[in-house]
Amino acid sequence: MAEIKYCYRHPSRETRVSCATCDRPICTECMRQTEVGIKCPEDARLPRSARAGVMKTNQILWSLLAGVAVVLLGLPVAYLASQFGTGSLILCGLGGYGAGLLILRAGGRNGGPVAMTIAGVAVALAFLPFVGPRLLEGNISPFAILEPIVAIGFAIYNSRGS
Repeated sequence: MAEIKYCYRHPSRETRVSCATCDRPICTECMRQTEVGIKCPEDARLPRSARAGVMKTNQILWSLLAGVAVVLLGLPVAYLASQFGTGSLILCGLGGYGAGLLILRAGGRNGGPVAMTIAGVAVALAFLPFVGPRLLEGNISPFAILEPIVAIGFAIYNSRGS
């Protein structure tokens, strides 16, 4: 059975409905039917272009948590990419795409500059232990630098939202 929540604008009213954008509980008086679902009055009032890229605090925190997961899950991917030749670009592209998608979904699909920054930094941190020392020594091929660039590019592109 679903947990009973209370409308954020009318705390004495029980509801099982939440805003499709911000996930706040709303009562039948507050809910607004839109083309993409039921929304709270604040989110229903804004045009989609105004909401894209605007992340609430909890969405930023979820995105940061997803960024930590990307770093941890990306370490083996970055290691494998550093061991292979030309096939590693495909692996890096797929890894970056998945990282961007994870961060975008964790942040409520809002995307924007914050999600793009988190995605780029998380993927870069996953590659840093494998590319950083070779880069500092000057013992790295241009192809090896291309791997993290491809992964970071895909992550940023995929986390930008709509």
